[in-house]
Amino acid sequence: MTLVEVLLAVVILGIALGGLVEAASRALAVVRQARNYELARRMLGRVDAENPLRLLDEIQAGQTSGGFEGGPSGWSWTRTLEDFGEADEQKEGLFLLTTRVFWGTGERKSMEEAVQYLYVPENRDGVRTLKPKVL
Repeated sequence: MTLVEVLLAVVILGIALGGLVEAASRALAVVRQARNYELARRMLGRVDAENPLRLLDEIQAGQTSGGFEGGPSGWSWTRTLEDFGEADEQKEGLFLLTTRVFWGTGERKSMEEAVQYLYVPENRDGVRTLKPKVL
C-alpha cells in the first residue's frame, strides 16, 4: 500500500510541477511581449524625430518606410499619409497619418501603430507644407 501511495504522490507532484513550469513560461512570454510593445512605442517616437514632417517641402499623400539604424535588428517602420481633401472639398488640407513599427520574423511578425490627423493648409504660394518660411 505504501508503494502505491508514493507513486500516486509522485504523479501528483509531477503534474503540479508541469503546470507551474507552463505558467512560468507564459508569464515570461507576456513580459517579453510587453517589453517589445514598450520598445515599439519608443521607436514610433524615433520615427517622428528622425523623419520629421516639418522638413518636407510639400506634404503629399503617399507611403514611406525604413529601418532603425543602430536600433534593434529586424525592426522596420512605415508611414502612410492619406489626403482627405482629394475626395471631399470640405476636408481640404486634412491628412490621416499612420505610423507603424514592425518586429519579429515570418508568421510571428508583430506591429504597433500610431494614428494621427494632421491639418496642413496651403501657404501663400499654394503649397501644403509645415516647413517654416525663412525670410
